[in-house]
Amino acid sequence: MFDFLNKKHPKNEPPSSVSPISVTPSGSQQHSNVQRELIRVVLKDTLRLHGIPLNWLACEVILIARAPGDEELHIQLVVMKWNEQLLRYATALQQQLLHGLDRFDPSVDHSRYIVSWRFAPDSGCPAVVMPDPKVWLQSTRPPADEVPVSVLDRRSSRRAPNAPALNPSPSGTPAPSPDFSATQMSPLR
Repeated sequence: MFDFLNKKHPKNEPPSSVSPISVTPSGSQQHSNVQRELIRVVLKDTLRLHGIPLNWLACEVILIARAPGDEELHIQLVVMKWNEQLLRYATALQQQLLHGLDRFDPSVDHSRYIVSWRFAPDSGCPAVVMPDPKVWLQSTRPPADEVPVSVLDRRSSRRAPNAPALNPSPSGTPAPSPDFSATQMSPLR
C-alpha cells in the first residue's frame, strides 16, 4: 500500500534531475536589480539636470556581500569621455547623485554606498605618463580670486565694495526740463 515511500531513486540518475533548480531570482536579487536600475536612472537625471552629456559617464553597480545578510553597494562611475571641468566637479557630482538617490528613495540610507571613479581606456585623457616628482611639491592652491565661495555662507563671502557716497548738496543746479514746470517750495503746515 505505501510502496511509493520505500521506492529509492536509481543511483545512475544525476542529482539535478531529482531536485529542480529554481531559475527565478530571489527577493534579494530582485531588490538589487531594482537598486541598480534606480541608480542608473538617477545618474542620468543628475547628468541631464547639470547639462553634462549622457555619454561622458557610465555607471556600474556592484553588490558586495560582506557577511550573511550584510551587503554593501558599490557604485563605480566610469569616465567615458575626458573633460577637465567634469573632474574638477567630481566630488560635487557624486554628492548630487547621492542626494538624488535620497530624493527618489528616502527609505534607504544611501550615505553608506561606496562610490568610486574609473577611467575608460579610450576616454581621451591627455596625461598618459606621470610628471616629475617635484611637481607635487609645488603649491596647487588657486589664486584668491578663483577660490569658489558659497553664496549661502556669509562668514566666508566677500563683501561688495562700498558704493560711492551720495552728495547731499549738488555742486550745480540742474537745468530745468522744458517739459516740466519748476517745483515750488512751500512751508509745511
